[in-house]
Amino acid sequence: MSAVRRQPGNDTSPESFLLHNALARKPKRIRTAFSPSQLLRLEHAFEKNHYVVGAERKQLAHSLSLTETQVKVWFQNRRTKFKRQKLEEEGSDSQQKKKGTHHINRWRIATKQASPEEIDVTSDD
Repeated sequence: MSAVRRQPGNDTSPESFLLHNALARKPKRIRTAFSPSQLLRLEHAFEKNHYVVGAERKQLAHSLSLTETQVKVWFQNRRTKFKRQKLEEEGSDSQQKKKGTHHINRWRIATKQASPEEIDVTSDD
C-alpha cells in the first residue's frame, strides 16, 4: 500500500481547520468604557438629536477622543434604550407596578430596607 502524500497547505484535518478559522476571524472587539464626562456630552448630544451623522459625528468623536464607530454604536444603543423606556412608560399601570415592585424589592433586600408598603414609589422627589 502506498501512503497518501499531502501537499503543503492542503491540510484538511479538523485541527488545521479550527486553527485557520481562529486566525482568519476578527479579534473580539474590546468593550468601550466611556468616562463620565464623555457620557455627559453624549447624553447632551442625544437630547438635542437622537441621530448624529456626517460632520457632526466626526466632530463629536474627535472632541471626545473616540472613533466615529464608537459614537455611532453609542447612539444606536442609546436609541434602543430610549425606545425600551418609552414602551415601559406606555405599558399598563399593573404591569408597570409589577416591574417597579420587583426592582424595589431587589433594592430593599440588597440594602436591608423597610417593607415595600413603607416605601413611597409615587413621589417625584
